[in-house]
Amino acid sequence: MLTIFSLTFAIPFHATAAEDKESFFPASLQQSDPQRVFSLGDDTELGFSQLGKWPDKLCTSTADPNCDFNDAKWGVKTIGATALLNVCTSQENEDCIESVEIARDGKEFSALKFEKYVVGGTCDATASAGCAFPPDPSKKLPRGGRLSIWSEVVDGKTLPIKYLMTYSYEMNYDDESKYFVINNVGLAIRPMKEIDATRWDSLWSENGKSGIQYDFQSNVEMRATIHLSKQVVGWFKARMQNVDIVISEFSPTNNRLTVSAKAVTISTFAVKRPVNELTIQEADFGKYFGYGKGVSGGEPGNPRIFEYLEYWRPKLQDIATHTKTNWSLKSTRWTSENKCLNATDRVLGVVSTNSMGYDGNPPKFVDGFLNYRVSGFHFGADGKTPNLGTYDLVLRSDAARCLYGFSSAPVSATVTIAGANGNENLATTVVAEKNGWLKMKAAGFTFSEKNIKVKLTQEVQKVEATPTPSPSATTQGIVEAKKAIAVKKTITCTKGKTTKKVTAAKPFCPSGYKKK
Repeated sequence: MLTIFSLTFAIPFHATAAEDKESFFPASLQQSDPQRVFSLGDDTELGFSQLGKWPDKLCTSTADPNCDFNDAKWGVKTIGATALLNVCTSQENEDCIESVEIARDGKEFSALKFEKYVVGGTCDATASAGCAFPPDPSKKLPRGGRLSIWSEVVDGKTLPIKYLMTYSYEMNYDDESKYFVINNVGLAIRPMKEIDATRWDSLWSENGKSGIQYDFQSNVEMRATIHLSKQVVGWFKARMQNVDIVISEFSPTNNRLTVSAKAVTISTFAVKRPVNELTIQEADFGKYFGYGKGVSGGEPGNPRIFEYLEYWRPKLQDIATHTKTNWSLKSTRWTSENKCLNATDRVLGVVSTNSMGYDGNPPKFVDGFLNYRVSGFHFGADGKTPNLGTYDLVLRSDAARCLYGFSSAPVSATVTIAGANGNENLATTVVAEKNGWLKMKAAGFTFSEKNIKVKLTQEVQKVEATPTPSPSATTQGIVEAKKAIAVKKTITCTKGKTTKKVTAAKPFCPSGYKKK
């Protein structure tokens, strides 16, 4: 038996700015054991700080005997760390959150107020250690903190929608270099309301209170400024639109990264299946993607996401029955064979889309095009309205010029959206260059499986001859006077039977010649 859940609320894309709507959470669906729910996963998980080896050897600090760094061995006796990063202070001003801001309807940003850390609900209650830990600069380990809650205060009143901020490092201790190496960075902002109850589908819970996730309002733009380790280089993948980033040096070990963007609306689905009726393919998906609260969520950037979506597409009649909003940024371990798209010393670019599935690799440069693959269900909950896609590519200008051998002159681009059958889909495209970054955007294309192709162009710069300036009246008069003075004369000179004519202002005959 295949159970499909229909949409029970309006699509946020058309929602008014005044609406506050709870975000869709697949695990909140009514389940009767033994059942499983298949859906899409989040790009950035909440998690909690932990140091050591989960779950049996967690450490309160690097001095804890459970973490024997002398015996550590990468891949054998690995010591890992997940650090939720705290708000910056004067004492700890690296690897931290500087500020969170909000803007509405394209107006100026205003700062949110840091309210508190979430202490409970995000860490296993049985763990006696590992849910927070002090920093150890000698091992390049930042403080393992907690999720932070930020509030919007207008005219002295705190608004009911607050924002849960996640900024985290996933790290491993390198026994050769003797310090922690950052594998991944996650940054996410989630709108939420705090309620006086404990709920299964909450983001966090403590002391009889819970944080319930809500969707972003359509007129809201968020901006976060963080202090980011210089270990983090290369590419970021994101769930944002109209992305703008600014990177500057903060300290010898940290960069200051500011990212501003609107959230994207992502189509999704939820299918409830009895455990004893799972097909071989469904059981394999569950094993591969894993389960959390009874839900197997296909990771949008996973290599198997296209296979996952194509399996469910015909069963769900190409209809995405739910939507959710997302504002997140995540580093990648992407590398590229193209030297222009491979960076080991700096952040190179950001790729963002609202598609249900996307390529987990950086855009590929093939035959002059930057190619990127996305996929999604074609229709919304009504089975008629097409889901519309967004795609943002922010790339360092010098990397783009490296690809094409361009000069420093302005660059333009064309963005083509092609289906698997080769048919092209029209989309609104925008290209802009600012502060050393080239921003390309496509929006309004429909889904199935699509290939997004970006081609950059630059007009050939014409080198015009520099015209000879016209002489002024004074200069011209001097020249003409000189011409009048310098009148040339011609004389005839002879030497025996040889005759020569000499022309000059003051002509004279050569030696041996006589004037005739």
